[in-house]
Amino acid sequence: MKNWTPVIIGIILTAVIGLIGIFIPFLSILAPIIGGAVAAYLVGGDYKDGAVNGGISGAGGGAIIGFVVLGPFTAIIGGLALGFIFGLILGIIGGVIGVLIKR
Repeated sequence: MKNWTPVIIGIILTAVIGLIGIFIPFLSILAPIIGGAVAAYLVGGDYKDGAVNGGISGAGGGAIIGFVVLGPFTAIIGGLALGFIFGLILGIIGGVIGVLIKR
């Protein structure tokens, strides 16, 4: 059974940092990396676990950011998809970083 609490914390952290990033340049780019790293650090495990947990938290938070930021300018589904893909890739990177920090 997967421990979802750290992943949900990572999603919320990614979304909050990303939404604050509307006002601070480049913070939205770092949001999935930070959220993924925190989720992977809290869960622990090997690199695969870190990448999966970081990817899930980054994708979830990225979808929220994409819905809020890109939704008014694109189709809502397009904003969700772009945020999801963007968050997934950066969340995987953050997940691997989180595992490296924990070790």
